[in-house]
Amino acid sequence: MGTFITFETTQAARDHRHSFGTGGWIFASDDRKIIILFPPDMSPSSIFNHQLTKGLSGDLIGNG
Repeated sequence: MGTFITFETTQAARDHRHSFGTGGWIFASDDRKIIILFPPDMSPSSIFNHQLTKGLSGDLIGNG
């Protein structure tokens, strides 16, 4: 998966990741208005510095 997918909820992102076996990190902004599934080959630091998330606070949800 080389693309970034946005979702309405963190659960929708988790469900998609599980259903399609994509792996990867889910970024969820603190206000949960921005939820993005990032490719599994991206590191946490590269996600927080990515143009889609730079300057935002939030959580990374791993495969667990």
